[in-house]
Order: sequence, then structure tokens, then C-alpha cells
Amino acid sequence: MILKRLKQVFQKHIFQEHSFVSGTRTHIQHLIGSSFSFFIDYLTGEKKDILIIYPDFDQARFLFGDLEAMGVQNAILFPPTNHKPYDRQQVADTAMLVQRSEALDAVQARKRKIIITSTGALFEKVASSKAFNKASIHVEKGVSIDPDVLKEQLVDQGYVPAKFVDQPGEFASRGGILDVFPFAGDYPIRLEFFGDEIESIREFDTDSQRSIAFLNSAKFVPDVSRFEGGDKQSLFEYLKEDTILVLQNESLIEGDITERFHVASQLYQQLDQSEISEPSELFLDLDTYKTHTSTFSKVVTGGFVEKQDRQEPHSFNISPQPEFNGSFKLLREHIEKQSSEGYATYILCDNDGQKERFEELLGDASEAFNYTLFDESIHEGFILHDQKLGVYTDHQIFNRYHRPKTKKRKFHGGISFKELKDLTIGDFVVHVDYGIGKFAGFKKIEVRNTEQEAVVLRYKNDSVLYVNVSSLHKLQKYSGKDGTEPRITKLGSGEWARKKAQTKKKVKDIARELIQLYAKRKAQKAYAFSPDNAWQTELEANFEFEETPDQAGAIHSVKEDMENEQPMDRLVCGDVGFGKTEVAIRAAFKAVMNGKQVAVLVPTTILAEQHFKTFSRRMGNFPVKIEAISRFKSTAQQKDIIKRLGTGQVDILIGTHRLVSKDVKFKDLGLMIIDEEQRFGVSVKEKLKEFRATVDVLTLTATPIPRTLQFSLMGARDLSIINTPPPNRQPVYTEIHSMNEGLIKDAIVQEMNRGGQVFFIHNRVKNIEET
Repeated sequence: MILKRLKQVFQKHIFQEHSFVSGTRTHIQHLIGSSFSFFIDYLTGEKKDILIIYPDFDQARFLFGDLEAMGVQNAILFPPTNHKPYDRQQVADTAMLVQRSEALDAVQARKRKIIITSTGALFEKVASSKAFNKASIHVEKGVSIDPDVLKEQLVDQGYVPAKFVDQPGEFASRGGILDVFPFAGDYPIRLEFFGDEIESIREFDTDSQRSIAFLNSAKFVPDVSRFEGGDKQSLFEYLKEDTILVLQNESLIEGDITERFHVASQLYQQLDQSEISEPSELFLDLDTYKTHTSTFSKVVTGGFVEKQDRQEPHSFNISPQPEFNGSFKLLREHIEKQSSEGYATYILCDNDGQKERFEELLGDASEAFNYTLFDESIHEGFILHDQKLGVYTDHQIFNRYHRPKTKKRKFHGGISFKELKDLTIGDFVVHVDYGIGKFAGFKKIEVRNTEQEAVVLRYKNDSVLYVNVSSLHKLQKYSGKDGTEPRITKLGSGEWARKKAQTKKKVKDIARELIQLYAKRKAQKAYAFSPDNAWQTELEANFEFEETPDQAGAIHSVKEDMENEQPMDRLVCGDVGFGKTEVAIRAAFKAVMNGKQVAVLVPTTILAEQHFKTFSRRMGNFPVKIEAISRFKSTAQQKDIIKRLGTGQVDILIGTHRLVSKDVKFKDLGLMIIDEEQRFGVSVKEKLKEFRATVDVLTLTATPIPRTLQFSLMGARDLSIINTPPPNRQPVYTEIHSMNEGLIKDAIVQEMNRGGQVFFIHNRVKNIEET
């Protein structure tokens, strides 16, 4: 809602006095933060295509995220491959190939579009428009085409045959069905043939195999990376003559292109030139860049005003969002000052949870304290001085890294494609209607004069069940007690129906027992923590990332348990990096805010130090005394910590099994946090049982032992599962190579250049330094 209102403000009051594309070149200044995004939205009113070039691709991504949040249609992101020139050992990133193919396909469409890219992406030439269109395949419902001919065309395009399609660039043939996962589009396409005629076209989900949408036609675009020299041209040659070119810091763009072409030319001189194309055939040089861009209307922003600009630059009275460093005191003072000067303040929150925290911490708005909160997000805030309007983002207030939103797909249940690929002959599989059978591979069968592929399941007495691939959602891989084989179901005997009925009865019995168990627990009394105070809310608002839905649910459940009179015994299960530690930090802080002490028990000294640093960093702005006790501390230091612990001068103590020693006495322990309980010995666990009777216990684990998990699943212990990864978490990509020092060096340098981290795992201690 607020972004729509801001668009109107920019269009009516800020940009209306300017004509940005009347001449061949216009220079603009002081479009601070995301105000530039509103300027691009304004340019769409010219009803022409727009190409925006950044020196850095991250900035292009942020603009794309802003435009999507603002509801701008037809924005296209054209990414770089990040490949070194002439390096054929590099494996293409499938996601990047898809984006580049989708972008080229969209650029050729008749609709108006906004193309956002970087010099790195433009530097690598792409398939010519003519070659790209010629290689693209169009199919329509009711049209005849030989499936074998179609498969040959797909191979020519760069598609790879597979058993089942799982990622873009694959196709799978099963009788009268042809599945294609195109390089452009969100979902794979299923073509069903009757002879040579295409009977139906539909999008489907790769995991569940269920249909998503029925189509009348489909287009399969080629892999843009497969075109060699001679078939390539720059992206500029795809554009219309009246395209508006927007350059973010023109001198940096030209300098980057010059440097990249220089590096490519040097590499060309060092290689066997008979096997490779010249740099000018594969890459964009500065002269070609200037020749192409000279025909477009240019809007130049950032950098210095150059002599060739024919008019004075357009300048705007806009300033950046102030730095608050997570301090609500500074934020309140700033809003009060702005309000006294007649400014209105809009604070845009990344999610509804952040909005609620701000409401609690800032309190009610008034004439002297004029602010409004919105559950909308842009990349960077700004202040419009002429309109007396401040637009701030919560991630900047707390110095959090802002991630543009990405598309998410839902899994609909049933056996996933990955599990299906991993099945081997003889594996046990459960069909929801027919029971437990053995996987016997795939077989092509004829159904209504049409050949289809089905999953083959074998049951008792060698009975066979064929399951069409469109019904995979009814299958599950069997999971049971290790080392014991399940009993195979007999088809047509009613055995499976009886077993399901018995299971339902047992579930009711377990539920009855659980009710009795909870009734007993209700009789026990423990300290009931008070609701969150202002400091708790401020600590949570300072969290540098956006909570995932599962993480937020776990935090809510833990707080609910702590505020209850019954002692908490909750297991939080989640993969590494999914946010379990943040759940523990908030629980520990809540306990300290209630005057209670917290013990954090970890299995290793290294983990104790890691948790100590994390807890100290997160609670650094609050009067919380945190200590760590381990073999890294001297005997004297340990004695001092234990002494202060007994007098209540230590709020949170983090340590290994040393924590459960007899000499460690807490003055008023209220919460016990156990990280990876399964890694502790029997004696430590017996000691932990004593704590469970009197204090709240929170257990964190990525790999729960069967007994712990069983207790949680039965309800004897409460369970929270964090399944959702952090936003934009990249999937793990694995490559296997023989030992190659040059390849390893390139991988490390590339990761360091993007600001990442590298872990090198070596299998020999004695020569690890040498390696």
C-alpha cells in the first residue's frame, strides 16, 4: 500500500518537472537509495524498453527486488555466468543458465520490458537473435510431430536425456509421454502423444508429479551457453532502437569492460589459438560497446558530470537514511526531531513479526511522534526533504543484510523425485491404498492404446502392482526399524485395510496415554516466566536475519512453555545453520530478564567458545554477564567464575561436561540449554535428569538419537522441528575432480572475491601445514 502511494508522490511531485529522454543524453544526481527504483518506475511511463546497467550485479539484484515489491511488471534480470574467459573446466551453474535463457526469450517478446544487468553479464556475448529463435521449439496441442524428431531437436538445443526430469535442460521419454524441463519457465512440461499427435500439454511438479496447469502451447528455448563463436552477438543487438539506456556510473562501466577485455586478450595470446575463437567473437570490447550505445537515449546517474553532457544535471533534494546502529533511543530521538520539523516517517518492515516488535518498542504514534509502520520492503531508505517525508527500512536500522525475495515452490507430499531416483530394486515401498511392497523398477505398459511408463511394485505371492508416474504422490519409501524387514502385504486380502484400522486404534490409545501423562505433568509446578519485556523485544528486533516460519514457530513454542507453570522439556531439531542457536539465545535472555540463571551445556570446548562469542555479540548491548568454563580457562579462572556463579554475579554460564561437576553451584538456575545431548556420556545424562525435575530444559540437536526422538514423537517431550532453510540459502553443489591445484586455487579465489568462506578438509595431520 505504501509503495503504491510513494510511486504517486514521485510521479506527481518529484519527477513531473523533468524530461529525461527528450535528448540523447541526460545526467541525474542525488537519487539516493531506493529512490532510484521509483525513478525507473517513472521511466516506464515513456512506454519504451529500458536497459539498466550496473558495474556490480548485486546492485542489479537489489533493483530487481525493489521493482518486484513495487508491483512493476515485465522486469527481467540478466545475470553473468561468472566464468573466466576460455576456461572450459568450469561447470555451468544451471540456475544462471535458466535466468539467461529466460531473459533472452523475454527480451524478444513484444511486451515492453525493463532489463536489469551488469557489465559482467553484458561482457559475455550470447546466441544471436536469429540463432536463438531458430533453435527454439514451439509445440501446440492437436499438432502432429514425430516424438523421435522432437527428441533429436532437444538434444541439438543442449537438452540432456534423463530417466526423470529434475532440473532445467533435461528431457525424459516414457512411451507416449515426453517430459521436458525447459531453460525458461518455473516448471517442467509434460507432452502426452496419441501416435504423433500432441493430445495434451501441461506443467507439473517434479516431486509429486501432479499437474499444475494445462496449456495450449509451449516453447522450449535453447541453452544459451552452447553457441560458439560466429553465432554470438551482444545483448544490445536484441534491443529496439528507441530503448532507453540507464547507466549507473558510466566511467566504472567502461573501465570494467576495458579491464575484462584486456584479461581475455592476454589469455587468448597464451592459449592454442587454433582451438578457440578470438576475444572479439566471444566478448564485448569498449569500441563495440560505444558503437551500440550511441544509438540509444541515455540516462546517466552516479559518477561525475562529463563534458559531453549538454545540459545541467537534474538534481534532487534527497538524502540517505541515517545510521541508527540498532539503537531505539537514537531512532526515537530522530523521529521526534523530524516530527517537530513537520516530517512524516514511514518505517518499512521485512515481515509482520518485525512490524509487531516496532509497535511494541516505539509505542503509539502522535503529532509529536509521527511515524507509520508498513509490512513492505525495499532495499534502502531515503528522506524526501521537499515533501518532508522519511522512508526507512528496518534492516538498515539494525544493520542487517537485506536479501531480495526469491520464488519458493511447495512440495505436495508423496515420494519425491530424489527418493525415486535413489531407489534400488528390492527396496521397500508403501502404497497408501495397497500396503508394503518391493520396488521392482519401471516398465512400459499399454493403457488405452497408449504406451506409458509405470513404477512396478511386487507384493506377496509375486503379485504385481503398476503405479502410473502421475500417481507417485500415493507412494512413500518405507522407513522402519533398522535391521528388520517389514512384512510384505498380500494384495486383495484386506490385510492392509485391517492394519490401518489397528494403527488408528493404537494412535487413539497413545493419545489417551498422553492425556494421562500431561495430567501428571500439570500437577508439577515450576517457575512461570513473565511475558516479554521491552528489552526482549529490542534484542529480537536486532536479529540480523529474517526468521524462517519454522524458526519463528519454535521461538513461540519455547516462550509459551517458559511462561507456563509446568517445567519445560522441549527438543528443537533442525539442520546446521537453520537457526537453533537463535532460539536458545532468546530463551536464555528471557530467563535472565526474569532474574534467573542459565546453563548452556555443549559437547566440545570449541563449541563452548563459539557459543560464548555468539551469545556475547547478541547480548552485548544489555547488562547480561556471560561466562564460559572449559579447559581453555585456567584453574584460577574457573574457580573465580564458579564463585561468582554461586553469588549470582554470572547470568549465563556456557561450558562442557564441567558444568555438571559437584563444585558448580548456581544461585538460582531457571533454564538449562543442552546442545547435542546425544554426544554426552551416561554419567552426564544421569546428572541432567536431576535438572529436568526442577528447571526448564531446552535441547538442541541436528541429529537426535532414536530414543530422544521417540520420546518427542510420543509426546513425553515437546518437539519443534526447524525444516525451512534461511531465505535464499543456496543448495549444496558438488563436483568431483582429480587433484588439481590450479582448479582448487581458482575455486578459493572466486569464493574469497565474493566475500565468502572456504573450508579445506585434509586427511593427514602430519602434512596439513605443507598442504
